[in-house]
Amino acid sequence: MACRRRTHLRMVNAASPAYLARYGVPRSLDDLQRQKHRTIHFSTMLGARPYGWEYPDGDSYATLQLPGALHVNSAQTYEAAALAGLGLIQAPLLGIGRYLESGALVEIIPDFRRPALAVSLVVAHRSNLSRRVRAFMKWIEGVLTPYLE
Repeated sequence: MACRRRTHLRMVNAASPAYLARYGVPRSLDDLQRQKHRTIHFSTMLGARPYGWEYPDGDSYATLQLPGALHVNSAQTYEAAALAGLGLIQAPLLGIGRYLESGALVEIIPDFRRPALAVSLVVAHRSNLSRRVRAFMKWIEGVLTPYLE
């Protein structure tokens, strides 16, 4: 297997307008706790300890533990819970960009986004890639470009 690292997917902090009307719009990390915000926890394995609210802290990232409204292991459920107004999410712009454009979700505290997600293309081998594989790689790079950092 050969891995071609591309770049990183931009992350966004978001919530529904209904949720923000109920809890207030956080403008800082302190607001997250003071206004008693809740997150929708996401992990690939249910029962795993939630990561918490990740944010930049100097040259690295730190985690703020916030109460969870729900714990999910599906991207679709994660987005649906945010759209239903159940809590705050930190998700790739690629997945929720259409909801931000339509106003169904609103970006919050953009200066405190979690680390971007690495994006790589993995192919069976590096030599003799077929034209179809090369065409797909070029196409997917074009699709992802607006969402990359």
